[in-house]
Amino acid sequence: MKSNNRTINYRGEIRSAFLFIFPTYIIILIFVIIPVIIAFYISFNKWNLLGHMKFVGLLNYKKLFHSKQFWKALTNTFWYSFITVPVGIFLSLIIALLLNTKIRGLAIYRAIYFLPVMTSFVAAAFIWQWIFQFQNGILNYILNFIGIKPIAWLNEPKGIFTLIFERLGINIPSWLGGPSVTLVSISIMSIWKNTGYFMIIFLAGLQAIPNTLYEAAEIDGAGPVKRFFNITLPILSPTTYFVTIMAVIMSFQVFEQVAVTTRGGPLNSSLVLVYFIYQRAFKFLEVGYATSAAYILFAIVLILTYFQVKILGKRVHY
Repeated sequence: MKSNNRTINYRGEIRSAFLFIFPTYIIILIFVIIPVIIAFYISFNKWNLLGHMKFVGLLNYKKLFHSKQFWKALTNTFWYSFITVPVGIFLSLIIALLLNTKIRGLAIYRAIYFLPVMTSFVAAAFIWQWIFQFQNGILNYILNFIGIKPIAWLNEPKGIFTLIFERLGINIPSWLGGPSVTLVSISIMSIWKNTGYFMIIFLAGLQAIPNTLYEAAEIDGAGPVKRFFNITLPILSPTTYFVTIMAVIMSFQVFEQVAVTTRGGPLNSSLVLVYFIYQRAFKFLEVGYATSAAYILFAIVLILTYFQVKILGKRVHY
């Protein structure tokens, strides 16, 4: 009898739990799964949002792979990710380590570093445009003060390495030029915007580490460097793992930074995949073509996330 009662109670709990989460499943079905399926169908059609769809099979995907603009956008997106992910994670961890101490006014410092996360990028873009301004920008003013010629930060299609070596009187091949100066400038803005978000996550991970471990290591004669590499980093690995995956995904979703400041220019030097998709869908009304690009982006992010889980997951210590 007792086992039967337990079974009935268990089934009742399962039924109650299902009823509570059922509305969430409905929302996910309507606003996520169904649109994804419809978008996949649209990617095989030619459609301008107004007329009827015309099935074209794999033509949109074939057109994508032959598009120089698409490959430029893809290359720029990878460059953007390559810059923002490691630099952003490194700065976030350093700031979190500095704020994970007992100093006066600690809450104020944390709020200051997190403030850019809450700031609208549209508003912040005006400040950064002034900082990067060619003639009156504060950054070029500093460069001019130390004897360096001003740089058109948001209007320079040359690669950053090409520009540096040109200033030194050295010519290098274009394929060694690196990301454009404009893309590097946008990357700097993004690092400023997102560092506070990852800093908070790292700070939560650091505060979860028991102080007894540090005390025991200190008694054994371990210095700050040894404590960091032997205690902090291994225990913080799940947090680092999460932050890395999130940072990569966010880097491939970059849009508003480009839309507000450069709109992909000059000469497509700051064109990224999401802005390319936006242009094709809403400026040129090539919805099927844009949707196929969106699925390529989805596949890239999915593959990168899979490899991160496989590679980084082995180094996580719980």
